[in-house]
Amino acid sequence: MKILIIRRENIGDLILTTPLISILAKNHQVDMLVNSYNKLVLEGHPGVRKVHHYTKLHHEGTMRKKIQAFFHRIATTFRIWREGYDVAIVAGNWNKRPLQWATLSRAKRIIAIGEDAPDAVTDKIPYMPDGKHMVEQMAELARPLDCYTKPGALALWVTKSEREFAVHKIKNTYNMPLYGVQISARKEKQRWPVENYIEFAHRLSRTEPCKIILFWSPGAEDNLQHPGDDEKAQRIMNACKDIIMVPFNTVNIRELMAGMSLCDQIITSDGGALHIAAGVGRPVVALFGNSDPRVWGPWKVPCRIIASAEEDVARLSAEDVFHEFIALRNEVTDSQKIFSRMTGNLN
Repeated sequence: MKILIIRRENIGDLILTTPLISILAKNHQVDMLVNSYNKLVLEGHPGVRKVHHYTKLHHEGTMRKKIQAFFHRIATTFRIWREGYDVAIVAGNWNKRPLQWATLSRAKRIIAIGEDAPDAVTDKIPYMPDGKHMVEQMAELARPLDCYTKPGALALWVTKSEREFAVHKIKNTYNMPLYGVQISARKEKQRWPVENYIEFAHRLSRTEPCKIILFWSPGAEDNLQHPGDDEKAQRIMNACKDIIMVPFNTVNIRELMAGMSLCDQIITSDGGALHIAAGVGRPVVALFGNSDPRVWGPWKVPCRIIASAEEDVARLSAEDVFHEFIALRNEVTDSQKIFSRMTGNLN
């Protein structure tokens, strides 16, 4: 059976769909329709045969690029139409735009969440109860195809060359613990203040010899298309010259994946970077402001979730976050020691 999964939202949304891909790919051919912004996270995924993509017009700055994106969208529509899919899955609650793509695919069946979906949706999944994790919500879309299983871990794939590039960039000559600190967040209520990151980094460096890897979204804060945190990262670096901190500036999402895959543990606010950290299997401390950690929390990795009672990450203290970070680190290292004893590899 040929299945098209349509996931046109943000990076984190697509990553949280990878367990559904793994479920379906056991017995079916799975193709994806995504956007040009999030498509890189699927590179190397063994469960995906083909990735169709299009560019959202508001992501293009010039009229010429908008026109090019428009014609590319037409070409993508034709390629999807020509595939002759048996099933199109709108990954999430039904919405007019992804449903248009599903209809254009000429799929015999269309699956989506929402009892009030239009008649074009042949298999309507009931809306999910509050607090159900997004991964579990996505897995429900496999039920009409009689192939539902409990969803496994997130699945991101980093190549050997990408990993080697990150190793060279970090240069961990003395084999110290690597702790990732990711400072960017799209939503204002998910942004931890610069001063807190600086205090956290100094507390961490006083605990043990370690190398702190600083991650952030590249670009200027006033960039209308893709605002970044270059200035914020520079402020942190300037204040942390007395400790070992490496700025890991990235050109694309693949470099972020590779850099995070080398870290022993990561701290980040809720957002795409959180799910990248979980997707490459890293223990993670997740800061939550006004989003629901029951729905968006780290999936199937060792973690600590720190949710602000005021629904604003800025209200979380560096001291409290530091203590949770250390508690998770101790938990992970203790588990590793127990595993080593069980396998007879403890030195």
